[in-house]
Amino acid sequence: MYYSSGNYEAFATPKKPEGIDNKSAYVVGTGLAGLAAACFLIRDAQMPGEHITLFEHLPVAGGSCDGIYDATKGFIMRGGREMDNHFECMWDLFKSIPS
Repeated sequence: MYYSSGNYEAFATPKKPEGIDNKSAYVVGTGLAGLAAACFLIRDAQMPGEHITLFEHLPVAGGSCDGIYDATKGFIMRGGREMDNHFECMWDLFKSIPS
């Protein structure tokens, strides 16, 4: 075991749920919660990514963390208020996802 700055991931090693390879997940919304749900399904439940479908009714994915370019204002991202002070939860989750 290794020690980190306190995140649960340093101490938890989820077992692959029985039958997960035969299941599918449908996530409504591509905001922080929807994307995190898909990531946790892949990382912790070990569900194959191709078994996860995300639905979004807006033209831009990302919920309050959408990023757009406005010719009059530049780049805009609305979701900064969604993060904790040190982004620990976000970085813990995303470090486990290959680029």
